Amino acid sequence: MDYTINSTKEYHLNQLNTLGWELTICNALYPENSPLRKHLRNNDSYGHLLYDYLYRLLPMGGIKKVIEIGGGYGYLMKDFLDRNESLEVSMVDISPYLLQKQKETLRHHDVSYREEDFLEVDPAVLAGFDLAVLNENLGDFPTLTNLSCNIFESAPEMIDPNLKRVQYVFEQYSFDRPKEETFNLNIGAINALEKLCASGIPYIYLGEHSCEASAPQPLRHLINIESAEDPEKISLMGHDEYSIKFSYLQQIAHAFNYASIRGPFADYVPFDVTEELRFIMASQGRYKDEDEVVCQFIEDLYKYEYLILMK
Repeated sequence: MDYTINSTKEYHLNQLNTLGWELTICNALYPENSPLRKHLRNNDSYGHLLYDYLYRLLPMGGIKKVIEIGGGYGYLMKDFLDRNESLEVSMVDISPYLLQKQKETLRHHDVSYREEDFLEVDPAVLAGFDLAVLNENLGDFPTLTNLSCNIFESAPEMIDPNLKRVQYVFEQYSFDRPKEETFNLNIGAINALEKLCASGIPYIYLGEHSCEASAPQPLRHLINIESAEDPEKISLMGHDEYSIKFSYLQQIAHAFNYASIRGPFADYVPFDVTEELRFIMASQGRYKDEDEVVCQFIEDLYKYEYLILMK
């Protein structure tokens, strides 16, 4: 059986030189003149909206030390610091290009930086943090693809370490077996979450493109989301990423005695379904380029899920 390992490490280390073509929800809402903001209930940036949502659920007033893993251009953390300038922030990123962008964005704040693959960070580094944030980047972690369900019938001593690891996580966390003969597994995201939970960080936020997403019933005639339930390949410039199976991550968190809140990004980036938006969505944005972007954005608010973990 020929499984493969999808890794974006080489791309992020040596090739990435822009996020301009990869329009994350955070980046899309950052400009004050973003045409997407006019459709929001609250005309604001993504980081502000997320912070305000977390403030309703977590004791944000008592959170001091925050670590963001894979911080993009630094926009989210700049927004967090806008809301609470007393935060002690550390940024960890594998990309030298993005780390430099973060330093530019956060130049007016006292922030520490680590250029390192999070999966290789010494666990001792995580001690003392109150909140960890991984936003729109879990799909960058390694994914095992084209795994055969036959591995569940193989003796552990007869298979290689990666497949032995797959057997272990399915047994350890009581994952449901895949329904198809072959499947993909977000092993890097699993490893990252285990590392965070083992560190005892009391609050963790995860957000990414989900393979288990769905639109709410009242909007399904406007938003078409077909979820495969198995991590799906997302082809981007220079690399491939995979969507995330959040139910597995939730089970891991519960095994580490974390409580969880899970939902779509639309929970904290609410929008009003106006007549204008209904028309744009019903026409699939075919009349204006801007409308096409709006359609994609609204769909992404449900294609992307978050997981808030509380110790």
